[in-house]
Amino acid sequence: MCRLAGRIQVTALLVALLSAACSERPSEYTPTAATAPSTDIFLGTLLLDGDRIEVSELINITDRAGYDNQPHFAGHGTALLYTSARDSRQTDIYRYDIETGTVTQVTHTPTASEYSPTVMPGGALFSSIREEAGRQGLWQYEMDGSEGGGVLDHVQPVGYHAWVDPHSVAVFVLGDSIAPSTLQLADLRSGATSIVAENVGRSLHRIPGQRKISFVHKPSDDEWLIKAVDVDTRSVTTITPTLPGSEDYAWLSANTIIMGSESALYRWVEGGQWETVSDLAEFGVRGISRVAVSVAGGRIAVVGERGE
Repeated sequence: MCRLAGRIQVTALLVALLSAACSERPSEYTPTAATAPSTDIFLGTLLLDGDRIEVSELINITDRAGYDNQPHFAGHGTALLYTSARDSRQTDIYRYDIETGTVTQVTHTPTASEYSPTVMPGGALFSSIREEAGRQGLWQYEMDGSEGGGVLDHVQPVGYHAWVDPHSVAVFVLGDSIAPSTLQLADLRSGATSIVAENVGRSLHRIPGQRKISFVHKPSDDEWLIKAVDVDTRSVTTITPTLPGSEDYAWLSANTIIMGSESALYRWVEGGQWETVSDLAEFGVRGISRVAVSVAGGRIAVVGERGE
């Protein structure tokens, strides 16, 4: 009887341990980061002087095998939030403090993955895309990583987002084999959403000083266009074609965009064409996929392919 009781206790313990393991990593959940490429984040100084753009002191702040991506400046350019997959499977949000070079893990969500950290209007909170089994939506957090809960829970699956003001947000909603990806504008006060474009890319930004969101429209594989939607009127206008095959960019001002392709940065000024402003190959950058800037802080971050 004692041996039987002992076996029952051991069995119960094993069941409990297995249940806990399953609750931490659901077997049916395969995070996107499981197949993501290795990328590095480079941080440098950005100098804007009239028509001159200079990038200097560019350093690799991640420099490890694994997915480090989606940089976003916080604290008026004093820190950088980014997405990191430390176990090649699940991602959390990390913060790099520029003055000290200190790296801090901000979110701790073992049953989900966090992507696309974005400081919310006011600067006291940040939002991210939370990916978990069967769901992918917009969440908000305190700057220390304390959870604030879901935002727009009825909108699924959200891939990327950009804030206009505390109650207005643009979201990229993923498509499937039947329906295309869409850009939707949402009002958090009413929960109402409206589709303003289809077949869109991942790069969403508020245009500085305007109540407009810019996005990449992909009417075909050979034609990608940066467009803008007015949040109040819902009118859409074309700004410029992208560089061939590139879709990630950042605004330097209300009429100037910076974009990466291969190892080079390009600038577009309203009324003009794309022109090369800096080649970052000397810093070890190649295959630029994302660009983030803090004009006020004089900083730039670029994401490049991980070198061999």
